[in-house]
Amino acid sequence: MSDPVPLDRRRDRIVALVKSCGFMAVEELARRFNVSVQTIRTDLRDLQEQGRIFRRHGLAGPAPDPDNSAYEKREVWNRSGKRALAAKLADIIPEGCTIAIGTGTTAELAAQSLASHRNLTVLTNNIHVVLTLQNAPSVTLRLAGGTIRTRDLDIIGADSAEFFGTYRADFGIVSVGGMSETGDLMDFNMDEVRARRALVACCDHAILLVDEKKVGRKALCRDGHASDFKTVMLNTAPGDILQQQLVRGRSQVIVAN
Repeated sequence: MSDPVPLDRRRDRIVALVKSCGFMAVEELARRFNVSVQTIRTDLRDLQEQGRIFRRHGLAGPAPDPDNSAYEKREVWNRSGKRALAAKLADIIPEGCTIAIGTGTTAELAAQSLASHRNLTVLTNNIHVVLTLQNAPSVTLRLAGGTIRTRDLDIIGADSAEFFGTYRADFGIVSVGGMSETGDLMDFNMDEVRARRALVACCDHAILLVDEKKVGRKALCRDGHASDFKTVMLNTAPGDILQQQLVRGRSQVIVAN
């Protein structure tokens, strides 16, 4: 049996190995590096705290990206699925109401689908939404102030939380960076999470839009569950476990396809 690899080198090699191979069991890593399972668990705990790997259910895998992909790339991902969600959303949002719309490409398409609605007031922290609706003849726009995240043209964190906290909306429309197969919601940083929380808190009817490419996609920050929303809109039918969770939470499920 070979001698154990020194700690720093072992941890570097663990990171490289899971990047190459995907999720690996703790026992397999212990065998490969000739150390105890407890030693590997300590390695994985420290590596996760450093953001270098991701742990779940006795497995270690590559860390999720620390930030989302560029806005331009996200615009073309599953555009047909996002458009289906947006079209269905337009059918259920009445005219003459106040709507809070969050960040991201799905939200931008949702706003586009509402451009012909009459007498809408739109609250948003998403400059793309403003640009989409700027010429809509019967829409009043209110935009959060504060520091702009120039890559995404949005305002997140404390600035958006303060903005949404001063209003009451009939409907709130948000998407997320990713969602587990069981409905756990994920975003790429806590400022995005704070913005989402504040938007949901300011509305009477919160609507979550999730296209199929978001299901199973990992992001760094986990916060909330799909069943927290009054309506969950998907462009493919939910899996059995998610369906049960949504029924238990009394969420309305709408499948747009």
